[in-house]
Amino acid sequence: MKKLLLTLLPLFIFSIINAQVGIGTDTPDEKAALHIVSPNSNQGVLIPSMTTAQRDANITPESTENGLLIFNTDQNCYNYYQATDQSWLSICGNYKSSTYTVDCSKIKVSGKYTQGSSLNDTNYITIPVTVTSTGTYYILAKTNNGYYFEKSGMFPNTGTYTVTLKGTGIPTNGGSGYQDTVSFEFLGLSETCSSNPVTISVASSQISYTINCENFTVNGTYLAGVILDPDTNTVTVPLTNVDTGGQVIINSSTNNGVNFTANEAITTDSNSITLVGSGTPLNSGSYTFTFKTNGANLQKCILIVDFDTRKGTFADPADRCLDIYNLGKREDGEYWIKQGSGNVAPVKTYCDMTNGGYTLVWSYSELTAYSRYSTTSRMEMSGDYRLNQNLPINNITDESGGTINYYNFRLGLAAMSNINDLSNSVAQLRARIAENPTDMEDAWAKQNYLIFSPTSDRSSPITSTTTYYYYYPISGKIFNQDMLITHNPDSRTYAGATLGDAAFYAGGSASYPDHININNNVTANNNAFVSPDGTNTLLPSNLDNTFGYFGQTQVNHHFGKCGGSSGDETSFATATCTATGLYPHTNFNGGEGRILQWFVK
Repeated sequence: MKKLLLTLLPLFIFSIINAQVGIGTDTPDEKAALHIVSPNSNQGVLIPSMTTAQRDANITPESTENGLLIFNTDQNCYNYYQATDQSWLSICGNYKSSTYTVDCSKIKVSGKYTQGSSLNDTNYITIPVTVTSTGTYYILAKTNNGYYFEKSGMFPNTGTYTVTLKGTGIPTNGGSGYQDTVSFEFLGLSETCSSNPVTISVASSQISYTINCENFTVNGTYLAGVILDPDTNTVTVPLTNVDTGGQVIINSSTNNGVNFTANEAITTDSNSITLVGSGTPLNSGSYTFTFKTNGANLQKCILIVDFDTRKGTFADPADRCLDIYNLGKREDGEYWIKQGSGNVAPVKTYCDMTNGGYTLVWSYSELTAYSRYSTTSRMEMSGDYRLNQNLPINNITDESGGTINYYNFRLGLAAMSNINDLSNSVAQLRARIAENPTDMEDAWAKQNYLIFSPTSDRSSPITSTTTYYYYYPISGKIFNQDMLITHNPDSRTYAGATLGDAAFYAGGSASYPDHININNNVTANNNAFVSPDGTNTLLPSNLDNTFGYFGQTQVNHHFGKCGGSSGDETSFATATCTATGLYPHTNFNGGEGRILQWFVK
C-alpha cells in the first residue's frame, strides 16, 4: 500500500489547506473549495454521464441538491438540477428539453429532387408534433445520398405544432425509379418513424431530350386584362426523342405580364411536354418568349403567342377606337363603341388603327352629297349637318345587324361625345377622301387628307355650341401637295375670309356645315402644280371648300366631277367648275363615287 502511494505521488500533488482541496497543486486558490491542475496540461475533468432515462430514474427530486451537475449523453450537453421548479436545465440553452410526440403518418416531403442539383427553399419536410412540456428540441432527417433535413428550436407552449425541416446538400445519386429512405432522429425521443417509412424520389441529372421548336401548339384564348387559366392557357411542345427520362424544368422569359413554365417527369415513351401559362396579359398583340431546356441536350427556343382583347366587342364596347389601339390592337376594322352611359346598346363603327386609333364618325359618298343631302340639286350640304348635331344615320346597334353602309353613315352625338377627349374637351380630327372606304392605305386617300387639332381657345366641333369655329391643320395633302400653316393662326378672322393656307370652320352667315377652306385669298403659295392626270396644271388658290361644303367653284376630280352627269370622269382639262356643274363620279363604287370620311381621335 505504501509502495502504491509512493508511486502515485509523482503524478498528483494532493493537499488540504484549511478545508480547501487541491489536486495537482499544493497551493489551491483561496477562493476555491476544489482546485484541480493537470500537471502536463493534457488532462480534464469527467463529470458523471448518463442518459435522460437513467437521470430521471435514479435521481429523484427528493434526494437531489439544487445545482447537481451531470453530462446528458442523449443531449450531448451538461444538465444541472434546479430545485425551484424541480427540473433539469441544459447549459446549452436557457430551457430544458421539451417532451413531445410525433405523428409519423402525416410527415410530408416537399420539392423536386434532382441528382447533382443543390436543395433550395422548395425542399423541406413538415412534421406534426404534439408538445406536452415546453423546452428545446432538435430533429434530424437523414439520407445516405448527400443531403439531409434538420430543425432545432424551442416550444414555448404545449399544444400541436408543425415543424418544418429545411433541406441541405446535393443528391449524389438519382434516376428513373430511384428513391431515398429517410431516417429520423428526435432529441430526447426514441421514435424513429420506421413503421411509416418516408421516401424521396430523385430524378437523374442526365435527362436527355430534344424538342421541336418549330411546331408548338398554343392552347386557349389569351385576352388583355384576363388572368391566364393554368388548365387551358398552355403550350404543347413536341418531343422528337427522349434518350434518358427525368424531370423537365423550363422557365420562359416574362413578357406582356405573363410567362410559361414546365416541371414534369418524362420517360423514353413521352412524345410531348406542356408549358403552363401564368400571369395577367397587359395588352393585345404578338409577344415573344424565349426559354432553354434542361438536361444533357440543351436547346434555346422562341415561342410567339398572340394576345387579343375583348375591348371593342359588342359585350365590351370601347369609348373610342383609341382605347382599343392603346391595348395593343392594330388591325383596322369594325368595332363596337359606346353610345353614352347607361344600358344604351353600343354602335358599330370603323377603327383606323393604321394611323393610330381614329374612330369613324361620318362617311358619305359623292352620290349621297349630291342626291341625299342636297336642297338645290347640286352637290352641297346644308348647315344642319354640322358635327355638333345629333343626326345618327344607318347606325347598327344589333350584334347581328350586318355591315356598315359607308356611303351614308354617321354616329349620333352621344357616341361622338364619348370619342372626344373629355379631359380637355378637344379631339384630333382627320378628314380624307377615299376610293375604298375600308382601306386605310387607299392611294387616293393618302394624297387627299387633312389632320386638325383644336387650339387651346377653341372648343371641339363635336361639343361646341358656337355658330362657327376654326382650327388649323397639323398636316395634310391635297392632290398630294403638302398643306402647311405659314401664318400666325391668331391673326386669322372668319368675317374677313383671310383664313390663310387652311382652316376648318362651320356656321357663319352662310350656315355652312363642317367643311375646310384651303388657300382662301392667299397668293403666297399660288404656284401651279401638275394635276393627277399628269397633263394639266392646277393652282392652290382653286382648292376652296375641298372637304364638306360643295356650293362653290371647285377643282375637278377631287370629290366630284365637272360637266354635269355626262362630264369627263378622268381628265383634268377642266380645272374648275361651278357648283351646279359638279356631279358624282360614276366609275367608282357602282356610281356612288368617292367617299368623304371624318375620323376623330
